[in-house]
Amino acid sequence: MTDISDYEERFPYLLAVFCGEAEELDKRFREANKLPPSQTPFPIMLEMTEDFPLSQVFVSSAVYYVASMLIADENAEFSDKLFERYSMRMADIYSALPSESQKIKNVYISIC
Repeated sequence: MTDISDYEERFPYLLAVFCGEAEELDKRFREANKLPPSQTPFPIMLEMTEDFPLSQVFVSSAVYYVASMLIADENAEFSDKLFERYSMRMADIYSALPSESQKIKNVYISIC
């Protein structure tokens, strides 16, 4: 039997890091989809038994991210593949958001 105590110890912190990194994108996703804002504070650690604080669309990204970080030292090549999947999934979520128009600040100065 494989000892996974190290994984179990690091998992809650890695999941919390993911949630903190994805917090702003989750906020934009919720606004774009007219979902209520998250009422869950983002802790320094998040146990497997706790509710996932982000929108459900982020679950697969979280799985890829945490798995990648857990095996980074043991299998760097597979970790990189998982991280790439995490990155692609996050990019998919981001690109599915509607674009928004904003005013452009004129920063050009005419010198005469």
